[in-house]
Amino acid sequence: MICCKFAETKEIVFKRPNPRLSVHPTLVANIEQVRAAKLLGVVCDSLLFDEHVHAVLKTCSQRMYLMKLLPDQGLPSKVILRSCIVYFML
Repeated sequence: MICCKFAETKEIVFKRPNPRLSVHPTLVANIEQVRAAKLLGVVCDSLLFDEHVHAVLKTCSQRMYLMKLLPDQGLPSKVILRSCIVYFML
């Protein structure tokens, strides 16, 4: 018997871009249907990965902004560089 956690279960439907050939499956009770889902760290949405690229760029932008603010807090550039290298190695 398969045990399923319905609160954590999501359904994503991949379909062809042509609306004439589109078949919408029936909704499954207690399972949420989503447009995008994160699988193994990659956001999947209609096999174009637009949302994944947007999420990665947003994260990079936020981290670059924080790195830009560090010298204003009085940290020497050597400490900032060393911290960034250690962070990205993990």
